[in-house]
Amino acid sequence: MPGRKAKPPRLWFREDDQSWIILDRGRQIRTGCGRDDIDGAAKALETYIGGKHTTTIGATDPGVLAIADVLTAYENSKRPKDKSDDRAWAQHDLLLIRLLDLNNFLGDKTVSALKAQLCRDFVDWSTGTPNENNRQAGIKPRQGNVSDQTARRRLEDLRAAINAYHAEHTLSVVPKITLPPKAEGRHRWLTRNEVARLLGAAIGYIWDEAHGSWKRKHDGTLLRRERWIIRRRYPAARFCLIGIYSARREETIRRTQWVPTTTHPWMNLQAMVYQGKGALERSTKKRRPPAKIASRLRPHLVRWQRIDQVRSGELRAAGLMKDGEQIRFVVNRAHDGQPLAGKIRSAWEGILEDAGLGDDVVRHSLRHTAATWLMQAGVDMWEAAGWLGMTVEQLEANYGHHHPEFQEEAAEAFGSRRGN
Repeated sequence: MPGRKAKPPRLWFREDDQSWIILDRGRQIRTGCGRDDIDGAAKALETYIGGKHTTTIGATDPGVLAIADVLTAYENSKRPKDKSDDRAWAQHDLLLIRLLDLNNFLGDKTVSALKAQLCRDFVDWSTGTPNENNRQAGIKPRQGNVSDQTARRRLEDLRAAINAYHAEHTLSVVPKITLPPKAEGRHRWLTRNEVARLLGAAIGYIWDEAHGSWKRKHDGTLLRRERWIIRRRYPAARFCLIGIYSARREETIRRTQWVPTTTHPWMNLQAMVYQGKGALERSTKKRRPPAKIASRLRPHLVRWQRIDQVRSGELRAAGLMKDGEQIRFVVNRAHDGQPLAGKIRSAWEGILEDAGLGDDVVRHSLRHTAATWLMQAGVDMWEAAGWLGMTVEQLEANYGHHHPEFQEEAAEAFGSRRGN
């Protein structure tokens, strides 16, 4: 009986040492890279493998070409050319994490091994689902199981990597990557009452579900959270208002600046136009066209800009900002005016709890809400699609049923009597 095939060298995060190490046949090789230095750890692994592994890059026979080499070539091709482009490097780091996941399971195999069953085995490994093939191969479920949709995203990366390699070297046979079924998109939108509760909770009020009103103290005054909690929610409060009345995605809102820029979205308060992307930013399938700022949002933006101008002076006086420096980002941290380091998570969860809303309401629900309200208001499809940054077909398919004229002509066709 043949021995079990050894796993390829791979990265592993050692919790007790808070650093990335390379695992290779029971050996642990230090990379010297901390948790956030994913790129450095990947380069260390690449260097280590390069010293042991004869590359198969250039091969056109899927039976010879190693999947690990395909992933390495793809990662190299996706490295941002501009070393100062923090956003591009952040996206690259996320890609690297996904490619490392693929390499952990598939790195020791050749491209010819990519059959439907192996793809299903990868999904089961990712989600922690019992799988006889994986059990017989001695493969333990992935640490920190993920959803089948996350596994699907990784397989999409694998497909892209193979297609990119094929475009460069022309494989004799291109394998088909079998994906788990795609989940239906969530289109949870908020009623005006729910939005009022969300915004109220963002500034510290607490919804009483039993009585259907805001909670009050014994003396009858409205109850509010402690001042430090309210202050901590300032960025989330701005995010909620902008999300509802601009329909922009979270990343766009977090990157939006007060001043004209070619590298970020920005608010043109003179023309009252939300510039969805800087002139030099690369266009993607997620459209970010210029859009007129909603009348409900305008007074808030003007007020926030005045507040941030005053805060900039205070931060300069406190030595937290350089002379002449201003708060640039519309959604910024309350204590130092700097942009948010990442997604709005903990504050969002607290706001949902205080608003009496469930976890089915996600941050992207604000965009769904804006699109739904536009349709309910009977706004022209073409104009609404342009404002939202989507095609008319997408708008009609996902939100068209909210329009007051939805299938109206068909529904009324049976109302009149016609002669024989």
